Amino acid sequence: MFDVVKWGILAKVLPWTGLFCVVKLAMHWLEWEPWAFDALTGALFSAATFVIALILSGTLSDYRACEGMPSQIANTLETIEDTNQIIATRYPEYQPQPLKQALADVSRSILDWLRDGKEFTVVDDAIDRLNPLLASILVLDNCSGFVTYIHAEQAKIRSIARQMRGNRDTDFLGAAYVLLWLFLGGSIFALLLIDAERFSENLTVSTFMFTLFVYLLFLIEDLDNPFEYDGKSSVDVGLSALENVEIKLKL
Repeated sequence: MFDVVKWGILAKVLPWTGLFCVVKLAMHWLEWEPWAFDALTGALFSAATFVIALILSGTLSDYRACEGMPSQIANTLETIEDTNQIIATRYPEYQPQPLKQALADVSRSILDWLRDGKEFTVVDDAIDRLNPLLASILVLDNCSGFVTYIHAEQAKIRSIARQMRGNRDTDFLGAAYVLLWLFLGGSIFALLLIDAERFSENLTVSTFMFTLFVYLLFLIEDLDNPFEYDGKSSVDVGLSALENVEIKLKL
């Protein structure tokens, strides 16, 4: 429950919440609260809620699609290694260790690219280094089918890795943020101007609504880049599958 990562977004929101409370108190003291809550204000909050829900739904959908990509690559690496061991069992003269090590290097290159900020070329190079090893399998009798299968799995790794690169370098939403900022800005402005009979109730409800709006904004921005790994995001896609398969391949 008290995981620091889980509460990371709220920790970023709370300073803004404090600033909102200060501004709200100042406007109340200066009597700059000319609005009353009415149907138009309610419509503004409803529209802001609808926009947030719409954008959050789309972002979650894209995040879910990205969430399984590291596991897909890990499964593909293990499948190639299974085939590698089958070939070694069928042909005692074949040495499976070089291909096994190259697969571990592919996993490590992807982790280095995502976490350490290395260029994507390290991933492409690691995948390309599988080709000479596949050529050595062709020397064995009746192994062209194995090579064709492994080559297809190699292409799958390259395709998924490039999808991850595209998702990392491109915002899913783009111009939708303009609409989101417009409605959130209008809603926050309205919260500051609305007056009520009891100021304590007005301040409490306004603060909770402000915190909710800003929290959802930060959450959407985090979900929009699921492969960030800069220490600031709270919802990055897990890489444990790639870490585990690398350890397994190095045994």
